[in-house]
Amino acid sequence: MRSAGLVLAGVIAGATGVVGWQQATAQPASAVSSPDAAPAVTRPGVEPVKAAPVDYSRYRKLDLFARALTIIENYYVRPVDGEKLIYSAIGGLVGELDPHSEFLPPREARLLREDIEGSFGGVGMVVVLRQETEPQARYVLEVRELVAKGPAERAGVQIGDLIPAIEGKPVGHFFDLRRAIMAMRGQPGTSVSFTLERPAPKVDDKPAGKPTVRTVSVTREFIDSPAVTHKYLGEGLGYTKLRDFSETSARELSDAIAQLRDQAGKAGLAGVVLDLRDNGGGLLDQAISVVDLFVNEGAIVRTRGRRGELLDEARALPGQPWSKLPLVVLVNKASASASEVVAGALQDHRRALIVGERTYGKGSVQAPFELGDGSMLKLTIALYYTPNDRLIQASGIQPDVVVGTEFRAYKDSMPELDPERAQARHLKPEDFGYPPAALVDDSESVRAAGDDAQLRAAVQHLRALAQIHVRGGRRG
Repeated sequence: MRSAGLVLAGVIAGATGVVGWQQATAQPASAVSSPDAAPAVTRPGVEPVKAAPVDYSRYRKLDLFARALTIIENYYVRPVDGEKLIYSAIGGLVGELDPHSEFLPPREARLLREDIEGSFGGVGMVVVLRQETEPQARYVLEVRELVAKGPAERAGVQIGDLIPAIEGKPVGHFFDLRRAIMAMRGQPGTSVSFTLERPAPKVDDKPAGKPTVRTVSVTREFIDSPAVTHKYLGEGLGYTKLRDFSETSARELSDAIAQLRDQAGKAGLAGVVLDLRDNGGGLLDQAISVVDLFVNEGAIVRTRGRRGELLDEARALPGQPWSKLPLVVLVNKASASASEVVAGALQDHRRALIVGERTYGKGSVQAPFELGDGSMLKLTIALYYTPNDRLIQASGIQPDVVVGTEFRAYKDSMPELDPERAQARHLKPEDFGYPPAALVDDSESVRAAGDDAQLRAAVQHLRALAQIHVRGGRRG
């Protein structure tokens, strides 16, 4: 399957804000004469523009564009940059297509290549763009992740911090998230400064005090950002976080699970949580390889083009290392594109329990086309379907277990009924040699999940799956 060049880099977690502007326009004069029009006026030193023959060529529309460009270059009141005009024109061309098809000038194209390769010069943090309305309307970057021991972490940046300005310029000045990230990245050894705002702690869901604000200056470094992080939770359960689908994601994930198996020791690895939350996508071939780690046979994903014709089908290979490992996949609204390929395939194969929120619903495949000068055209070429031929585009993946981000207080269904243990002189369980059942889930693995409501739910379901898996035999 030729999939290495396909890019499924879709949603970036958080709202992507755009600061617009208004431009006054004048009624343009016609650039092409017609038989009924007045004779063209000859400007000093310039020949009049004549109408192209009707049978000029099959590329008449392209000729129309070239003529318009020539007119602008020759007649506009001030000198113009021809390259910028061409870039703007191509941008306007793909602007009529879907929102994931776009033209990337050389600098922005380089940013996409860096994301795919997973290495770049930067400060070592993952941010999302957020729009705030109180106490004032503004755009800020919210820190979601930090690269361990990276420049940002060493400078004291913490997850949840806000960045309202970069190099003294408000974040809204950068027009969109990509341009803000470009301002943060740069050559290793150079410095960048930004305003860091730490929200005040909350009491009863209300800020208790004012946020602390300071200016941070850090030196950019070469960031080789790992695609996968992992943690052993105890009780034979492991946790893996897949940040994106870059060139080494599948291999890193398999290595992480192997390390969790080693940490589990003789008891064996009972199950793994695969966290795809806030994962906006990446390379299609890596999404296929990730599914292939857990599935031994059958289709993984199908791509269909115009009129629904089948373009390609990726199938699992037998003998995969983790094909029997109990698995829970965590998703949220920002899980998109390649993440949805993985979640949908594992769900259709009944290979994993999907926990969390309905995913974003980006079911389109983009291919990068190099244009020769460093710029790139990222074009939607197909839609992808799950093994059961479910279309993900605009519908997403519905989880098997819907869990929000907040804990819900337990509510007794029959408060008027006293349980047996509340009865006087009831027989105690320990009298029969069995320990009493825990009334509150305070196991080692659940405690390791911390205050993350979705992760706690995933761990609880994974532990149940693992118990069912080992009832009839040993752990895989």
